[in-house]
Amino acid sequence: MEYIFDPDVVHECAMTCLGKPKPAMFDAFAEAMAQRYPGRLDVAQPWIFSNAGGAMIQMKVYYASAFEYIMIWGTPIGSEGHSGRHLLGFWDTVIDGEMWYFGEGQFERREYRAGDRVYVGPNQARGMNFTTGVYAVEYARGILPASIPFGLADSLISTLDMATVGQTLSMYAALVGHHLRSPHADGRPPSPLRQRVGTVLVNAGNGITRRIRPPEPYDEVVSGKAFRFRGTPAAPPAVEAAAAPRNREDGSAGPE
Repeated sequence: MEYIFDPDVVHECAMTCLGKPKPAMFDAFAEAMAQRYPGRLDVAQPWIFSNAGGAMIQMKVYYASAFEYIMIWGTPIGSEGHSGRHLLGFWDTVIDGEMWYFGEGQFERREYRAGDRVYVGPNQARGMNFTTGVYAVEYARGILPASIPFGLADSLISTLDMATVGQTLSMYAALVGHHLRSPHADGRPPSPLRQRVGTVLVNAGNGITRRIRPPEPYDEVVSGKAFRFRGTPAAPPAVEAAAAPRNREDGSAGPE
């Protein structure tokens, strides 16, 4: 199996994130990777939730095929859980915050902070705690489809977050399509059939993601009048009040 990415190069690109504010650090990683691997990443995919092994994070996946993926994952509030036991090797570089790991038979936690590197190999597992928050670049290689059930199980039987399930699958399809349309690891161009299949997956995957994408987070407190069962109010309450002022009896705008 010829892999596209070198974990050491991915780590070098991740180190360009350090010291930058969010989301500038994520842009710095994408730019560094674009210089080392032109055209390989799809930077247009949105951030989505991931619930797996009891841990809740968000992730932005930049590349995925049947045997490799690259993403940035993290949480601003902390979480903990089980890493899962996979047919994959994982290389992580912490770019912000802190995380703690431990394995079977380890009686002291392993602490990782910005710039530290973590490796968890195939058939290995770790207990994880992300303390008060962490963000990390992750590169994995191995048999990726075998890990999909672990990645979706919590959403299917615990959180019942079907929007996340759907987006995870549709984004994976689009990213695999992007991979199929790209040159092989040795630089050979893809065959016409491979390109066509890739295009179908990209269009279908991105189309489904757009259709099922939930509304953007909306933190303003709305009135009962502005409440909608689906989506967010058309405008924040203050904007609605300004756009539709009450009229006084003399015809001028303003309170009675």
